[in-house]
Amino acid sequence: MGLAHSPGNVCMVSTYRLYKNKLAEQLYKVSIHELDHTQGLPHCPDTTCYMRDASGSYPLNSENDFCAKCKKFMQLKGWKV
Repeated sequence: MGLAHSPGNVCMVSTYRLYKNKLAEQLYKVSIHELDHTQGLPHCPDTTCYMRDASGSYPLNSENDFCAKCKKFMQLKGWKV
């Protein structure tokens, strides 16, 4: 669904595996996940965090926000999350 250099300035997102009836929501989740990798944010063990590792599965339906730790990381980078 996505790939990014972490940290880096390049990321790629594909809609190929996303559900068409949830395309906008899932595209947002994958995009924000990959953009945050470019800022140096690693995968998160919290199963509801946008930064969780998919580990070959399809976790998009259980992710609902950044966890407090990931949110703080991004806020320190100047992001309004």
